[in-house]
Parts: sequence; C-alpha cells; structure tokens
Amino acid sequence: MAHIEIKDISFTYENSKEEVLKNFYLNIEKGEIVAVLGESGSGKSTFLRVLSGFEIPKTGSIKVDDKNFVDDNCCIPVEKRKVGMVFQDYALFPHLTIEKNIGFGISKQSKKEQKKIINEMLNLVNMNEHRHKYPHELSGGQQQRVALCRALAPSPSLILLDEPFSNLDANLQNKIRKELKEIIKSSGTTAIFVTHDKDDAVSIADKVVVLENGEIAQVGHPGEVQSSPKTTYVAHLFKEF
Repeated sequence: MAHIEIKDISFTYENSKEEVLKNFYLNIEKGEIVAVLGESGSGKSTFLRVLSGFEIPKTGSIKVDDKNFVDDNCCIPVEKRKVGMVFQDYALFPHLTIEKNIGFGISKQSKKEQKKIINEMLNLVNMNEHRHKYPHELSGGQQQRVALCRALAPSPSLILLDEPFSNLDANLQNKIRKELKEIIKSSGTTAIFVTHDKDDAVSIADKVVVLENGEIAQVGHPGEVQSSPKTTYVAHLFKEF
C-alpha cells in the first residue's frame, strides 16, 4: 500500500464553472520526493492547497498512512493533518530568533523535548551557530533551511513546498537544490513540491508529475519523462534541458 493515495480528485473554485483539477490520481511511496511540474495556471498550487486542506475537492479521496484526509464522508481540517508547509516566501516570524522559529510548531511539548528537537533540526542543516540570529540576518538559502526545519520539527507525515527555489539567486540554485534534497532525504519525510522549472524536478525529484490544465499529462522518473515525453506539452517543458 502506498504511503499517499490520491484518487479521482477534481476541484472547482466557487463561482467558477471551470475545473482546476480533473481526475487526479497519484500514489506516492514513503520517503519519496515528488515534483509537480507545470506552467502557470496548470493547477499545481491548487493541488497543494487541496492536499494541505485549505481547499476541499469536489470529488475524490486523499489517504495518508491509511488515514483518510478527505473523501465523500469526511474532511480532516488543516491543523489535524500533520502536514508541514514551506511557503514560497518562507514566512518566518521576523521577531523570533531562528531557534524560536523552529520551535513554534512544537510549543505543546515539554521544554526538554522542544530543546532536543530544535537541536536536532539545527544540526541537520548545520546552522547551530545561527540559533540566536533573526531571519533578516540570514541569506535566502539559510532562511529556506530554517523554514524547512520549522516544517519538519513536528514530525509531519508529509512536507509540501511551494516553488522552493523561485526566490533564490540563480547562481545559488544548484547548491541549494542539492542541500534541500540531502536534508529531506536525511529526515526520511515524504515531500511534494510544485515548480515551473524543469531543472528543479530533474535535480531533486524521485518522481515528476506533469500537470497540463489541471490534468496529469505524465508521471515518472524525471529522466524517463525527459527522454520519453508522451505529449508535445511535456516535450515543451523539457525541451531546453
């Protein structure tokens, strides 16, 4: 049984007749890094919102670790899904230090356990010496690592990342891609990220899902999709690589 099972998801925004997601089926194994690749308007950000619980699909079901997130009979709210989210702008709290940002989502745990988890996260990303700094004192790549740590600290069943490299300097992107992949793999957490950049998918993902107008055009290993595109749209996305 797959770690994540997504079946027949369709979604339409209120006051709109056009389906943004159509017949979306996808299985994801535990620990996989999945890239959802598509042009603007393809439905990739809406897919993240549906998966996280910010939007409710019209039809279909989502199951994570054999737990129903949504189906015809139920819809678990955002705060109970144990899904970590890394936003495009990182959304760090400017008035909190790095260690307090990381500890924000585990405040209900004992002080001893909080300290243990924060230390583990800082060691994971080699940022122990920055623990007392504030977000504005860090580079974009460092801020991203802190945002990832904050999302990982509560031990989520799934991490979602929205265009994780779009705010980074082009010269740093290759280095940051490698770092991000290593951190996620070290944590053992399943991750899904959306991107419009094929280089992101090829560099990081175990599996790429190509979206075209809300429908899956192709799913497979990035190298396989790149070398054997099934549609002209998929070929267009990978043509410059």
